[in-house]
Amino acid sequence: MNAITHLSSTATSNTALAAALSAVGIPLAEKPLVRVVGDGIRGERVIWFFEPQSACGKYLTSELIAAWSDNGWHIANPEHPFAYIKAALMNRESLVTKIKQDVPLACISRRGKFAFLPLNASPQTEDLFLRYL
Repeated sequence: MNAITHLSSTATSNTALAAALSAVGIPLAEKPLVRVVGDGIRGERVIWFFEPQSACGKYLTSELIAAWSDNGWHIANPEHPFAYIKAALMNRESLVTKIKQDVPLACISRRGKFAFLPLNASPQTEDLFLRYL
């Protein structure tokens, strides 16, 4: 395996994947990351580099990187530690997406009463809420 092949099979720009690899004991490479700007992407991209296997020798980096991209891998390997980590990070991503899609509520209090009003409420709805306070 040449150096380019090795680097590409043990590198990722997905920080969640990098965290998952670290969690199962895959050590970062001697030069753990590079920050790339100006390659046609917006802003900056970080590429994480890892050793080819976990410190204990039990897990191969390239196999876990492939497992991350396989949507059914964690279902087929439910007891694998990486499956738990992958599922947790996927769930976190879904929860964060849900939060970003949700409309925040404003907490309004008057005379000891509280109301929660969506920030995108119409003026009519806002008036209705405020009348009851």
